[in-house]
Amino acid sequence: MASKTIKFNAGKVEYDEETKRCTPLPHKGVISLKPNADDEDFFDFTWSPKSSSSGNIEKDELLVIPGDVSFKQMTSCKTGRVVALTFLSSGGKNLYWLQDVGDDEELSKLTPKDKSILDKVNELISPSGEEEETEAKEETEE
Repeated sequence: MASKTIKFNAGKVEYDEETKRCTPLPHKGVISLKPNADDEDFFDFTWSPKSSSSGNIEKDELLVIPGDVSFKQMTSCKTGRVVALTFLSSGGKNLYWLQDVGDDEELSKLTPKDKSILDKVNELISPSGEEEETEAKEETEE
């Protein structure tokens, strides 16, 4: 079985409700997703700045329950590779921009490495393959 800990470079993105615009913050950061120490069925999602000189930027420490979150690319963002961690039960959303350099000239296009990261994260946060297929069928029928 593959390791249950995932780490990758990503920055935070602020979303402005009024203008409906995403603004990437200039700080370099790291996201880690690892099993929770108290309950192995849950995961700790952490975003932290790479350097202590990032000022007063707070790190994100979130508890992820498989089946209650989605981690997807924001295809509406055309100026960068932005992903959203969305909590289905509360509607809370955290946005991040993938910081590994891509070979593609299209800023909004995921690189093969980005796709691999999304696949690995979604594999961990999905309750099981069968339930995911059922949800996808229900969405297409609506």
